[in-house]
Amino acid sequence: MLIRISIIFLALVSFFTISFSANSQAQPSNSCTSFSGNGINNWYPFVYRKDDGQLTGIVVDGTQEALKRIGLELEIDNDKPWKRILYDLEQGNVDMVLGAYWNKERAAQYHYSEQLGTDELRVFVKDGKQFPLTSPQDLIGHSGMRLLGGSLGDEFDTFASNHLDFIEVPKSDSIVIMLQNNRADYGILGYVEGLQHIHALGLEKTIVPLNMPILSNAMHVMINKNASCAHHVEDMNKAILDMRDDGTLQNIIDDHLSLIRK
Repeated sequence: MLIRISIIFLALVSFFTISFSANSQAQPSNSCTSFSGNGINNWYPFVYRKDDGQLTGIVVDGTQEALKRIGLELEIDNDKPWKRILYDLEQGNVDMVLGAYWNKERAAQYHYSEQLGTDELRVFVKDGKQFPLTSPQDLIGHSGMRLLGGSLGDEFDTFASNHLDFIEVPKSDSIVIMLQNNRADYGILGYVEGLQHIHALGLEKTIVPLNMPILSNAMHVMINKNASCAHHVEDMNKAILDMRDDGTLQNIIDDHLSLIRK
């Protein structure tokens, strides 16, 4: 009798252990309702904060719409510097960084979204200090500025590391101020982003872009591979492609460009 009771007890323990294990494995999928994300506060028109602190922009709105189509939400973190946002992604404090260029090193570490826009980058200089620009080689011998922790793509990053003299600046609008103060010969910024900073600082007659774009980079979202909803990245990317096909993404792009130009 005692042996029979022991067998029944062990069978029950085994059953509940297996059930608990199965439920624990299913938990991440069941608990996945949203992605947390953050982005730099002044990367116009892709990612920026309004006067009330709300994060918006082409990438933000495009991501929100794509997630909405697959039944998920986007929760935005508090305003932080770019380097801290990248650190938060690496540590898993946020699931995604809203707005990033593709490079090989990051792609090995994170998932990338489908393209949500294209950023045309220009070389900005102080008026009167323009120089001929037909290729990145023309930057050699000039002192430049770029965003601290920013990647401009594998090819340009490698070229810059080998041939260019850069100061890395924590905030992109500071690049415009430093150009005014003759801290460097040029700064690289997104075209719309740079014009917005110039306008906000009242420096339209002082800081100008050179005519030729130096780069044209696709805009993406980077996603931590260990995020609880990471298994939905493929679904999100399909939604982005659908938005491109049905015109939704272009409408978002046009809306933000019209707001920035006002």
